[in-house]
Amino acid sequence: MSGARGMLSLARVGSTQRFLRFYPPHYPPLQDLATLKPVFMFPTLSEEQIALKEKSHGDWKDLSNEERIRLYRASFPTTIAEQKHPPSYGYQIMGRALWFLSLIFPIYYMIKTYVLNPAPYQLHPDYQLMLADRLDALHQNPVWGAQSKYYDEGHLKPREQGGY
Repeated sequence: MSGARGMLSLARVGSTQRFLRFYPPHYPPLQDLATLKPVFMFPTLSEEQIALKEKSHGDWKDLSNEERIRLYRASFPTTIAEQKHPPSYGYQIMGRALWFLSLIFPIYYMIKTYVLNPAPYQLHPDYQLMLADRLDALHQNPVWGAQSKYYDEGHLKPREQGGY
């Protein structure tokens, strides 16, 4: 614990060297600073943009408004207004979700039809009715006790007028 504390105390908090304390003093070389930055900070200009940039070294009154806008867009691809209000991708997300669903349903249908086993015969409504009739015939699960006054031969009695 004390070793780690001593290592962290090599650089004062708030000093600019705290970010470089674990690197050798020559890292990074000054000529390699540009390679550490993202590509969009150093855009590659087309020939037309290079010619426009050379033209801008002269008098700016010679540039038309459209050329000024193209020159600005060459240096700054997005305006401040575009940065504050980026485009909405909600429609793209919804479209991709609908495409995903449209691809899933045929796959689900094919799996259900050709891969899965059929439902067991015990789940068929005719079998369940037949089983209920059989249980009634054998007097299985008779209703007895306090609730038996509401049943007559296994069937629910109709309600009396005026309440329960």
